[in-house]
Amino acid sequence: MGTSSNKSKSNSAATFVLTKWLDHSTPEAGEPHLALLQERTGGRALVETAFRQTVKDHLAGLSIIHRIKGYEKSLAYIRNKVPQPIEIRSGDCGEILATEYIEQCTRYQVPIKRLRWKDDRNTAMRGDDVLALRKSRTRWHVLKAESKSRASLSASVVSQAVSGLLRNAGRPNPSSLAFISTRLRELDRHDEADVFDDLQTRSPKRGEIEHLVFTLSGNDPCGHLKAHLAAATDPIRRHMVGCVVPDHQTFINAVFDAIIAGR
Repeated sequence: MGTSSNKSKSNSAATFVLTKWLDHSTPEAGEPHLALLQERTGGRALVETAFRQTVKDHLAGLSIIHRIKGYEKSLAYIRNKVPQPIEIRSGDCGEILATEYIEQCTRYQVPIKRLRWKDDRNTAMRGDDVLALRKSRTRWHVLKAESKSRASLSASVVSQAVSGLLRNAGRPNPSSLAFISTRLRELDRHDEADVFDDLQTRSPKRGEIEHLVFTLSGNDPCGHLKAHLAAATDPIRRHMVGCVVPDHQTFINAVFDAIIAGR
């Protein structure tokens, strides 16, 4: 998957820098595909405002918000995009952080922020959580990611994420490919859409697909994640990343409640 800590971002949520908040380490010797993200002392305060902007961008689109005339109207629009149940907030927050990790800390690029297209703010989106692309010479590579967010992460939840990655023989969900292709063509990004259309018509070559499990939890997930690295037998390279926020649910609710309050 490779890492890149200096990727530039063109959107208006660029001020959110993951590594200002979280230390990024590989805690297990001999396991380069297992990474741990832990809060730096005082790091959260440095990114609180920027992270709220990033959440708004994922859920509602900052460019759309800025085109709505009037503070009250734009705030009403934002509020109608923010989920209420903690389990949905938790899942959305995990997916947002997984996307930002991929964008900021790997060589892959996530083509769309798919949560903007949720048809109901209080339900989870179906399909692959995150699909990302990178180009190596003339070959495109695809990262298929599953995110899980729990106050206390268990082995069974990690197993669910791995099972999700292994569906469709490890390939991206066909509906997810069609969904992303449609969104990209609506944005006139046809070269990227062509990649997703191509994946719907042929079997990928060995090495063209990688998998990522990203977890957000209040407890240390390394034991559960390491077990699934050791058990991996399929030819698709698997990466495991655990993000630890000790006050998991309090943190998530504080982010979404502040957005609803207009901050």
